[in-house]
Amino acid sequence: MKKTGCVFVLIAVLALCTSVQADVWAEREALAQIASEISALEHLVSDAEKRSQRDARVQFDYRALMNDLELIRAGIDTHLSQPMNPVMPSWDDIQGGYTKPNS
Repeated sequence: MKKTGCVFVLIAVLALCTSVQADVWAEREALAQIASEISALEHLVSDAEKRSQRDARVQFDYRALMNDLELIRAGIDTHLSQPMNPVMPSWDDIQGGYTKPNS
């Protein structure tokens, strides 16, 4: 019975690790997609700036918008460049001994 319990715990831990790891990859994929969309937005902003009227009464601050987009993209790029640490339990913390004699 002790071996069955250990196997069950091991399977549960591995399933949890796989699930957490999949979530990490899904997050990284979503962030990479956001960074790509920001690059596309930067092109649109640049085109809009070229079409703007320089003598208009109210001017849109394209430089401020580009700075914000660059800052956001740089933050995402910095996060994505960090190495991933797999979420693994420390086997030293597992003590076993899941059964005890009845008193």
